[in-house]
Amino acid sequence: MSNDKTSKKTKKENKTLKTMRIIGYVICAIALIAIIVTAAFAIKLNVLPTPLLVILILIGVVVTGIFAACQKWLIPGMITKVLAFAMTLVMMLACVYMNVTYSALDKMTGVNTQISNIHVYVLAEDPADTLHDAKDYQFGILSTLDRENTDSVIKNINKDLGQNIAVNEYNNVIELVDALYNGEIKAVVLNSAYISFVTDTQGYEDFESRIKSISSQEIVKEVQVDDKEDKKAREYDGDEVITLYISGNDCEGTPEVNGNSDVNIIMVANLKTRQILLVSTPRDYYVPLSISNGAKDKLTHAGAYGIDVSVETLELLYDVEIDDYLKMNFTGFIEIVDALGGVTVYSEYDFYMENDTLHYNKGYNELDGYETLMFARNRAAFSDGDRQRGKNQMAVIEAIIDKVVSSDMLKNYSQVLNAISDSMITSMSYEEISNLVKFQLDNMESWEIVKYSVDGFDSAGSSYSVGGEVYVMEPDYTTVEQAKEYIRQICDGKKVVIPQ
Repeated sequence: MSNDKTSKKTKKENKTLKTMRIIGYVICAIALIAIIVTAAFAIKLNVLPTPLLVILILIGVVVTGIFAACQKWLIPGMITKVLAFAMTLVMMLACVYMNVTYSALDKMTGVNTQISNIHVYVLAEDPADTLHDAKDYQFGILSTLDRENTDSVIKNINKDLGQNIAVNEYNNVIELVDALYNGEIKAVVLNSAYISFVTDTQGYEDFESRIKSISSQEIVKEVQVDDKEDKKAREYDGDEVITLYISGNDCEGTPEVNGNSDVNIIMVANLKTRQILLVSTPRDYYVPLSISNGAKDKLTHAGAYGIDVSVETLELLYDVEIDDYLKMNFTGFIEIVDALGGVTVYSEYDFYMENDTLHYNKGYNELDGYETLMFARNRAAFSDGDRQRGKNQMAVIEAIIDKVVSSDMLKNYSQVLNAISDSMITSMSYEEISNLVKFQLDNMESWEIVKYSVDGFDSAGSSYSVGGEVYVMEPDYTTVEQAKEYIRQICDGKKVVIPQ
């Protein structure tokens, strides 16, 4: 009887051990599948250097094989079941992160379109609320500025109304607005980006509040600042120099929408010296635009004509070839910084703003999204005005870079990437960015960031976009030449040293 009980107990233990062994094999099989899926995601993401990816896959397969072999024994089998299960969870989490990363980068990279929003505006008190209400109005348009978009919109208006509208042409925006104010015309066809041209002009600050839109059309066009086809497969071996234009505006909607560029920074990065140069140009810099045939205008107005015009104008100013652009809307800036958990920004001054409700200390400040945006946009608190704002903007960029490359980035990784992809676009292709990431992973040396701001003199000048005189900053060309020299140095592989 005793032998029968022992035999039954042994059989039960063997059965249990066999069952546990099968469970262990199943867990190891799932872990192996997780490794394969993770490898597939990693290949799709394409940011890991191939040797590193192969090594990681082999390690995963070998470890899983060891786990499977350990299922023959009870205690090692139990331990490896737990480890294999934990490894599977890690792989699943890695897949989630890689999928989020791929989706965000795919959304914001290789963007080659820009959007112009063309509206029909009437005075706010006008009884017309729709285009059909205004079909018999006299319309005003600009004779040359944005004429291609304007003609396209008028063609669509005529088709929609079934008749040709009456049109008067005006040489500049102020003439157009004056005609609307004095009743010479009752409606204007105008790019929404041009509204700031008017509100920045003395005596017309309330223009936006005095009009209303009764119709709008979205014009989408391709934009290209460089030959992207030649750059998609570009590999980096450490001898390259990357030149990027960073633009920031406060237009509503997607970053593709054209608008005045309040942030104008050229970033030049030398992969060999591991140095990044940031050159800031004030928004009111009085320079010829690439489309103005030598006529001068504020640099910020270039953005209203398209990101390519901003790029070309800065290329003319600094005699440099800009490879790509990165454009960001301030409307999404707050979300990015908040998702990062705030940033640490260095301020050169102690100052108040927002009716003394916001205070910034001289030195380092822990700021949330709104506080960071106000810090980057404020110029009224400084005697140097826009000059200091440009320096503050570069300080913010440096603070964001520091936060992104820190471990804090992982805390809200998905939220950060979602916020970035919704408010930021770049002409850089996905392949180019992935190659840069691979290069960085192969060369984990730190980067040095140096900053320089060109200067100028407060003045007034005739604006190509507006027609009348507006506040401008006449360039101090000694500082422009100095910026050009710094750019040449970093392109030549020399270490740039900027006196403090």
